[in-house]
Amino acid sequence: MPSYKATHIPYGLTDPSKRTIVNPGIKDEVEFLEYGIETGGSHFTARALVKPDGGVPIHRHYGYGETFMTQQGILGAVGHNGTKPMLLNPENKETYRVQPGEWHRFFNPSKTESIVFDGKVEPAHQRFEINLHIFYGLVNDGHGTPEGFPDLWHLLMLTSMAEIGYQGFGGWVMGMVAGVVGFIARVTGEEERLTVKYYGRPITDEEKRKWKVE
Repeated sequence: MPSYKATHIPYGLTDPSKRTIVNPGIKDEVEFLEYGIETGGSHFTARALVKPDGGVPIHRHYGYGETFMTQQGILGAVGHNGTKPMLLNPENKETYRVQPGEWHRFFNPSKTESIVFDGKVEPAHQRFEINLHIFYGLVNDGHGTPEGFPDLWHLLMLTSMAEIGYQGFGGWVMGMVAGVVGFIARVTGEEERLTVKYYGRPITDEEKRKWKVE
């Protein structure tokens, strides 16, 4: 029996231009090399370009892990203990594995050069894929901050979708509120509306059989 739950078909399967998303505020762009539906749910991989001083705040994912593999330039990575960052060098084919639930962040330590790295998410998590498409889509459509984040309501919705946690008491409160917002977004149809707009249309039963997914 298939174990990967897919609710939508990514537009990127038929339109290669839809595989790449850009966020000018966070200073990166992401190309989906493999969607989870293409790997039977074992993983999805994405190639990210991070501009100078770009990166993400420390966070964690529940239920899936990540592996970072630098391709061009030095990638900075910080684990759960917040110690001195690891600097991954592509010449040494270095990777950094983040286990499910482990605190981490990645960043570009350079102030002048962009870097490129591949991220592999295992197992694949379609709602995380959808999260990224909606996140970047909202920002590009003007529904966000200059720093590259959606408005607070949608940020909370997306946090719930991708099962992301943030540190400290504030992060705990944010997680609780995100759960409520995520529920409201589902029952009102807002999540589905944004998914269809930015990620893909609902999958049919025939397509589930074709891709061998639930």
